[in-house]
Amino acid sequence: MLDSLIRKILSIFPKFIQDFYYKHESLMLYLIVGAMTTVVSLIAQYVPAFLGLPTAVNTTISWVIAVIFAFFANKFWAFKDESTEKSDLIKQASSFLAARLGTYFLELGFMVFTVDVLDQNEYIMKLIAMVLVTIVNYFLSKLFIFRKKSDPEAAEPEEEKIDV
Repeated sequence: MLDSLIRKILSIFPKFIQDFYYKHESLMLYLIVGAMTTVVSLIAQYVPAFLGLPTAVNTTISWVIAVIFAFFANKFWAFKDESTEKSDLIKQASSFLAARLGTYFLELGFMVFTVDVLDQNEYIMKLIAMVLVTIVNYFLSKLFIFRKKSDPEAAEPEEEKIDV
């Protein structure tokens, strides 16, 4: 459903944009899923807040819902991993959660160091941190969590070169 919508939208763009999209489809879909996850996270943050729940509870609810949404959206849509074997799901979900926790602490460390120690602007540092975390999460997902198993001899997945 979303694939056909994206294809229809892409059809109105010049061919070089379409070519770029299809050449880097998993990255483009990852960024789209990221935007969707942001919307899910914001809704999950502010609905409980509207109901009067404390910030820590809202943030926790938001993070859990966003990670669950991101896992399934990335698995089935961005990385087109159709495996539904219970063992694969458990392995991928635990790897995904571990990666997200790891990048959470990476972001936390970056923010504390740049804002509290180096006295940099919190908003600018947050934007930089978001970009760094997005890049790290993408490569963890592509290279480890949702790596294609189609070529048993390939120890490393294909490199995706980004031409701008």
